[in-house]
Amino acid sequence: MKSGRKVKITPVLTAYSVLGIGFFTQAASLILSRGSFLENIVYDFSRFTDFFDHVRRFYLGLELVYEEGMHACFPPLAYCFYYLISRVLYLDNIGAPEELAVSASGMLVICMLTALFALFFVFALERLLSVRQPAAKRLLALLLFCSYPFWLAIERGNMSQLVLILLMYAMTLKDSEEKARREAALLLIAVAAGLKLYPAIFGVMYLAEKRYKEALRLILYGIFFFVFPFIFFQGLDGFQIFLRNISAVGSGTTGITIAGLCGRIAEALGLGLAQGHLMGRILSVLYLGAVLLLSFLNRKCWQTTALLTSLMIIFVSASGTYCLIYWVIPFLCFLNEMYGRSVWRKLDYAYAVLFSLVFVAYPVPAMGSSGMLYAVLYVLILVILAEQTLRTMQKARISFT
Repeated sequence: MKSGRKVKITPVLTAYSVLGIGFFTQAASLILSRGSFLENIVYDFSRFTDFFDHVRRFYLGLELVYEEGMHACFPPLAYCFYYLISRVLYLDNIGAPEELAVSASGMLVICMLTALFALFFVFALERLLSVRQPAAKRLLALLLFCSYPFWLAIERGNMSQLVLILLMYAMTLKDSEEKARREAALLLIAVAAGLKLYPAIFGVMYLAEKRYKEALRLILYGIFFFVFPFIFFQGLDGFQIFLRNISAVGSGTTGITIAGLCGRIAEALGLGLAQGHLMGRILSVLYLGAVLLLSFLNRKCWQTTALLTSLMIIFVSASGTYCLIYWVIPFLCFLNEMYGRSVWRKLDYAYAVLFSLVFVAYPVPAMGSSGMLYAVLYVLILVILAEQTLRTMQKARISFT
């Protein structure tokens, strides 16, 4: 009689299981609610506003795209991309720029771009995830792509989708033995920073790993991709208006950032929203300092990648729920480390559950559409901070003995 082979429950299997349960729960909720559950995923049906709102600026007869208002806050490299899209859209749209999102050519272009994003997301995930089974990679790509943050990122049409792809490819090339691939990683990070600015935080990895020459080239590439495109947008005048716009956007806060969360807590306690935001900004700076310190002390590990990535989600004042798609990067780094082990800690299983729940935590009305996702994210970050701090203290104690 043949004995059945016992399935070993690993952190990776745990993560897949939680994501799978979340996928089927979300699908069932969408079907059984006759679509009303969709409002919990895309809260305002904005018709790809973060895409078409920037494209339409080239239809308004502006001398400069930055002149319309503070929401023209992307670096000029992003507007070079949007300009090319405006040249693709059907000419008749010039007469009705506000209707771009519902025009035939507009819908066709956004569908094609979404298809390309899905395709390159699968390619990037297959390269970044070290597991050998192709089916496991494709299943994970499906589960993540159908998760709540991706629904919102696609519905918003935000540039974060392109930035995610660039950073994922950069992470696959960063430690290559081939010099050309390592240089390509620098260029990809620089381009990502040229589109959204805050991906520049990934340069800290090079400094923490004492790869100073590469860090210097990354800075030079970043300056080029940020400064040079201003040539197409009135140079210094465009730069000054850009700074004014980004300062205006940065002065506000969203509820899921550290500053925004502190504002909500302060308001609930009767302390006032302004005081809460001020405390939150101070706490944000302290968090930034802690992340940088731990990155240099503990260097190359998935926890460092997670903490640096978290700055793109909860530190940036205007961050939206769609920014949670960046959490894919540390999640894959975590899975890679788990694949490389044969023995796991209880904490590794806790990490697997928390990582997965960041994408599929079921919405609770009292906490808002994305409240549960961020509750899990903050718990996960606190656990990582605690472990990293404890590890640093242990190293310090050993060095002194």
